[in-house]
Formats: sequence, structure tokens, C-alpha cells
Amino acid sequence: MKLGRNDPCHCGSGEKYKKCCLVKDEATRLAEIEAQNRQAAEASREPAAQPAAGAARPQVAPAAGKQPKSRVSTSRSPVRRRAV
Repeated sequence: MKLGRNDPCHCGSGEKYKKCCLVKDEATRLAEIEAQNRQAAEASREPAAQPAAGAARPQVAPAAGKQPKSRVSTSRSPVRRRAV
């Protein structure tokens, strides 16, 4: 059963859980999740060759028949302001 915020605290203080140990428990859980994410990131990380500091990035030619993507977003309409 899940411990609710308004239930008595599990430490036996007699206070509500949200007033007593909620913050400490959430901080512990967050630290565990961050450690797991850090381990997963380190495991998936492969040593990649780093380009020299002044080296230019290689240019990639666009595929035949495809237009290069536009930098202007057409998905959003312009902002309209109400007349005052």
C-alpha cells in the first residue's frame, strides 16, 4: 500500500507524512534516479574521436530530389494582438 501525504508518518513522530519525512524521502528517491541515469549514460557512452579545435565540420550534400529544410517555422501562425 502506498503511503499518502496526509497519512501519519512512518517514522512514528505522530505528524503527517507531508510535514515530517516527505521532503527527505523524495530527495533520496531523486538521488537514486539520478545515479541510475548517470550509470546508464556512462554505459552507453562510447569514446568518439574529437575533432581538432580549429577543424571545419564536413559538409554533407543534400539527397537527390530533396529540398533543404527551411529555418523558418511555418507550423505556427503569427501572433495577433487585440485592438484596445
